[in-house]
Amino acid sequence: MSATSRRRSPLELGLALALASLLPGCAEEGDEDGDDGAACVDGKCDANGPVAEQLAGFQDPIATFLRTQVDEDGQFEVGYLDLLKGIAKQQGCAETTIDSYVISDDLVADGGGAFPRVVNTVCSDDRTKADLAFFALSFADADGVDVDVRTIEMFAWDSAAFQYRFYKGTPVEGSDTAVALQVAPSDCRECHEQPEHIEGLKMPMTPIMNELSAPWQHWFAEPVSFEHHVPDKTAAAPHFKQLAGVGSSFRKSAARLEQTIRSAYTQRIATARLRLRRNPANVDEAMSLLRPLFCDEQLTYVTEDGKSGLISTNATIDEGLASVYFQLMGTGWPWDWWQDKVMRFSPAATNDPLTMMPTRGAATIAYEKQLLSVRALTADQVMRVRALDWTTPTLSSFRCGLWHNALPRVKAKSFTGAKNSELFVPLLDEILTVHKDDFGIGGTDLPASIPLASPTAGKFIALAKADEASLQALAEALAAGKLGDEACGADGSGMCVTDNDGLGAMVEARFKADQSAGREPLRSLRSARGCEAKANYPNAPAIAGLGGC
Repeated sequence: MSATSRRRSPLELGLALALASLLPGCAEEGDEDGDDGAACVDGKCDANGPVAEQLAGFQDPIATFLRTQVDEDGQFEVGYLDLLKGIAKQQGCAETTIDSYVISDDLVADGGGAFPRVVNTVCSDDRTKADLAFFALSFADADGVDVDVRTIEMFAWDSAAFQYRFYKGTPVEGSDTAVALQVAPSDCRECHEQPEHIEGLKMPMTPIMNELSAPWQHWFAEPVSFEHHVPDKTAAAPHFKQLAGVGSSFRKSAARLEQTIRSAYTQRIATARLRLRRNPANVDEAMSLLRPLFCDEQLTYVTEDGKSGLISTNATIDEGLASVYFQLMGTGWPWDWWQDKVMRFSPAATNDPLTMMPTRGAATIAYEKQLLSVRALTADQVMRVRALDWTTPTLSSFRCGLWHNALPRVKAKSFTGAKNSELFVPLLDEILTVHKDDFGIGGTDLPASIPLASPTAGKFIALAKADEASLQALAEALAAGKLGDEACGADGSGMCVTDNDGLGAMVEARFKADQSAGREPLRSLRSARGCEAKANYPNAPAIAGLGGC
């Protein structure tokens, strides 16, 4: 397959569950090998040998089913719907548990308007099984009308390896039925691991639903679909009509898929990742387990609920901050931003709602919650991170820069501790230390390193905006022992030492000011974040109105 034959995929664009399109093959034309030593022949790559041999060693639902279906060439002839039915039956589930979800935007439109992509799950009525396997049909057939049921993207949970296994099916040339199976396609990695600008060990391959919460702007949703359009010819095409057309028993609202994806984040990915804290102490691995606190490994996108004027507070306030407060005291905090978690604007005029605002990723937040729930770190320790550059809830170059700056330093040091979890606190202290020349900080009177630690017990540093001037002032105040003399504004502006009540009140003041200011300031923020997402996150969805990037 040529390097220009397809655009980037939805599974690769995150199963973006605003799924997009397959990356072309595993290697550029003329390359003999893909990433990770994968052998590539005629555009097909096998990660570690013949397909059948690989499947024999896996313990996920897709591998278990296809072991009996693939031939010596790694091909199978099971039809797509029969594939879904077979995997459902294998897990003890009825055919009625097969769900189809449909997203339609211009991400893979090729200039011809929006084309629907179909995502399937099986055992969908069983919360313990629904997140075990995902399937996606992301491309049109040769006529550009129906979905291509032989170009398939799939992944499934391996219960022995504690990871999702990724697969790709492509039509076999010269056959009307055969599908060539590719195991662990290397081109999926750039979208399902952290983006390449974030260093360190790779995060687990993770499913992504970019538009995770209501109103699911481009998905079929009930009771209302907002920007979901299926061309009449496609709606009437046989495969689409059977799987996801009007009246199909398989078609379900995106709300149900949201719950399945959230389960994958919490029940599978976060739990498995945190198992690594028990591994023998390894600085690289321990640093990768702390990285989600600082860097955005993945993003989620929120949209105003129709023209209601309601949008998630995650647009301007880190949802992870609310999780820290819950861990501290449970319920009972008095602030609107914490209790309601919704911003309220005046109802939108025609075509005026705020859409597709990049926010901190749901998978990252789910992991941080788990980190707190297993007491790998305390809420007070995580609060030290969340209170820095807190008016930048996502895509904070400062917080992520702290982690990146610390990585080579900690790798050059020795730490005591038998397990990764025993390295967390000393590594956190190293990360939360700035050095001269970091972030432009300088001055002959400054020491070589300055811990970002409160001089007052029971309090922490609150820094609203980590611009160069503020960081220089913070470093100088800490070095001189005068940070305690600083005072934050009522809305949190500036820097100071504070406690949980103090920061919560400052966030509340900022939250109410943002609500009063209306949508326009958020539109500018959306554009800035959207441009960064499109530049650095390969799984970014279609975001309208970013002409200034």
